[in-house]
Amino acid sequence: MLLVDDTWTTGARVQPASHALKQAGAERVAAIVLGRHANPEFGPWEPILGKIKNRPYRQEVCAVHAD
Repeated sequence: MLLVDDTWTTGARVQPASHALKQAGAERVAAIVLGRHANPEFGPWEPILGKIKNRPYRQEVCAVHAD
């Protein structure tokens, strides 16, 4: 079973949905998320946000791994 979520913030939707699918008989459940919210005041995000802050958006390139 493949779950698709538009944005991952805490996992509060994907995790219970995955659990419910497993309880209903799904052998495997995987999730793909299209976006991620990043709190700029959360210290561990600083290196990533600093790297991508001034990078223009390009659909075909990952902003984090573009180098």
